[in-house]
Amino acid sequence: MSYQRIGTPRIYTCNVQYHLATGKIDTSDITSFGSLNYESGSSVIELFDMRPSNQQTITADGLSHDEQIRVATGITSDYAQDSNFVAILGHNFNTAGVEFRIDTDDSSWATPSNTTMTEVVNAGGGASGGGFCTPTYNGWSLVTFSQTTDNENIRIYLRESDATYNDDIKIGAIMIGEYIDLPHSPNLNIKKSLSFGGVTQQTSMGGQTYSNASYLTKASWGALNPWVLSTSQTTNNWATTGRLHYDMSFSYLADSDVFPLKHYNVGEIAQGNDLFSNLMMRTNGGHTPFILQLDNSITTSDDNFIMCRLDGEPSFTQSAPNYWDVDLKIIEEF
Repeated sequence: MSYQRIGTPRIYTCNVQYHLATGKIDTSDITSFGSLNYESGSSVIELFDMRPSNQQTITADGLSHDEQIRVATGITSDYAQDSNFVAILGHNFNTAGVEFRIDTDDSSWATPSNTTMTEVVNAGGGASGGGFCTPTYNGWSLVTFSQTTDNENIRIYLRESDATYNDDIKIGAIMIGEYIDLPHSPNLNIKKSLSFGGVTQQTSMGGQTYSNASYLTKASWGALNPWVLSTSQTTNNWATTGRLHYDMSFSYLADSDVFPLKHYNVGEIAQGNDLFSNLMMRTNGGHTPFILQLDNSITTSDDNFIMCRLDGEPSFTQSAPNYWDVDLKIIEEF
């Protein structure tokens, strides 16, 4: 894909952030297990702050120990544990020589279940049967997985792909959650704009204009710009400026694609695959960011994905019995 053409969008929201924000889990439920140590100023909890520019460092260069990043969800019902993707943003896995696997377990990791992973972006083709994904590039990786039992606890299992790690491990942010696909592409009246809200201008008494910029562009994800894949860790001198805004509407969505079966039934919301359950609720109405894939059939990494938030409240208009028109406004996350 090119020119950010929009097909059928896919939305990735983070269950870990949702449960932290609503108090269902706390920071003690996110732990690190293994013989590797975090560099001073880095910690496992900051891997889930949804800020890929806030890169954390695990001391690993020349070592050969595994590292496990564990999340105890506290969700004991298999049907309600609906995480189906992991995104690892701002990493240097290619340079450091890191491969990873997603495991689940209902107990204390005595007999974990290995998930079957499917590559979306930069996972070395994905892995099945307990295998590991080996990213071809630094930058970021995204995999989907399916695990309907033995899934109360989730971990990201890291290990060296060679005899030892080639560098310290760096990770900007991790998202574990559920993705949903919109039923179809948006209407043709999509509005796209680019704002420079960090720029302020003043005019002097003589009519001259003076400009000040508090921000112009997104922060880099470590050495690389957001969404870039590279085998190097060399900073690109160029950066895109301005913040993207999208206003898109969807006509004739079935009510089952928009709302849960029962609005106040938390069980229905937990396992719902609708916009209310998986977007409005999981982001708490824009409190936390999400990843938008503009076309779910395209995985071009630097033109098809946006880290964004809901911009204002979505609107719903009934257009026919049991069908709704939906208007979504999103703003790029810096």
